[in-house]
Amino acid sequence: MTSAETEGARPSWSFHPDRDTIVAEPHARPSIPVGPRDTLLHLGLVCTDAAHARLFDILGIDPTVRNTRHWMKQSGGFRLKLEQHTEFMSITLLAPDAGAMDAASGLLAKIAGTEGLDAIVLTRVRMSRLGEAAGPGDLPTGRVVGGIMRGGMEVRTSFVPDEDGFITYFVRMPEGTPEETGRRVQRLVEMETYRLFCLLGLPLARRTGESLASDEARLIEIVSSMGSDSLDDDGTLFEGLSSLLQTSNALRASTRFRFSASLAYFTLVQQRLTSLEETELEDFQTISGFVRSRLDPSMATIESTAARQKVLIDDLSQALSLLRTRIDLALNRDNQSVLKSLDDRNRKQVMIAQTVEGLSAVAITYYAVGLLSYILKAAAPLAPVALPHSTLVAISVPFVLAGVWIALHRLRGRWQEK
Repeated sequence: MTSAETEGARPSWSFHPDRDTIVAEPHARPSIPVGPRDTLLHLGLVCTDAAHARLFDILGIDPTVRNTRHWMKQSGGFRLKLEQHTEFMSITLLAPDAGAMDAASGLLAKIAGTEGLDAIVLTRVRMSRLGEAAGPGDLPTGRVVGGIMRGGMEVRTSFVPDEDGFITYFVRMPEGTPEETGRRVQRLVEMETYRLFCLLGLPLARRTGESLASDEARLIEIVSSMGSDSLDDDGTLFEGLSSLLQTSNALRASTRFRFSASLAYFTLVQQRLTSLEETELEDFQTISGFVRSRLDPSMATIESTAARQKVLIDDLSQALSLLRTRIDLALNRDNQSVLKSLDDRNRKQVMIAQTVEGLSAVAITYYAVGLLSYILKAAAPLAPVALPHSTLVAISVPFVLAGVWIALHRLRGRWQEK
């Protein structure tokens, strides 16, 4: 290849397997342009795999794109966007007028009727032009909170669901492009979505707290009973602590994801509130102030419950370790007593064996001398010195006894070596 061809050749890169994912990440959550008369519905849904597939069929999504993280289409008089998150999926419907949104009621009914689907977030955003007189349905009723968001966008809400379950935000937008307004409305909707998913950990934390109180009381009871000197009591306490530790670990495992997710969502809510740059509107409490007034204590409850779980498991582990040490020491003491008893018994057995050995030597000597007496009696005529038979027998007794004793002693030595 010539130098000119080399300079004009396109480089052939070997890309990392995840490069497409990280390049596409900044485009993963596109916003929908929002106009001054639009109405936006946002749904946050937790669903089973079967319900997930059913929703894709209802929305008319091609099976080849079902693994994409976001998807948009124009359906009739409204715009539809679907996003897939880690543990939920969101559906956004945008209509330029009330009539078009009414046309989406059939679609909403199909979504709501899907088996295996739980709705967490139902949010409605009603847009109007800043400076225009508020028409019917353009302002919330009841206790109102609100503020002026970044770019002069006025937002009001009551955080109270209507008869359809939707929490409505009333947004009055200043002059600006629909794309710019869409980005700000998306931040508002994301704040509401993450706020509700963050609070999912609160009911679980309260239920877990009740169980923890019972387990903590049981731990105190067991630790207070650990002063007993009975090994049987220690065994019962050990079984109780082991069972309690197993239950606590199972409970912590079942709540770990929800508590961790709440912490992650809480961080996202804080980021969205900060990005909205809210200032006060008239005499209303700000939305960020209202959200934080309940979200911060809720997160404190969740974090406190998670910390109590960790402390309980640590205390149970320490108590179990201490009790195990007590049991081991008690067993060692019992083993030492048994060994001492065995040592005493062996010593006695040795003494008995030595006594029996002495008696055996005497008995064997008696019988050996008896046998030897016959030999001496037969050999008496051949003796060079004439001695009485009884004298010869008496002289042989010490020699026979010594021989028997030496033989028995050598046998015992061989047994001990084995």
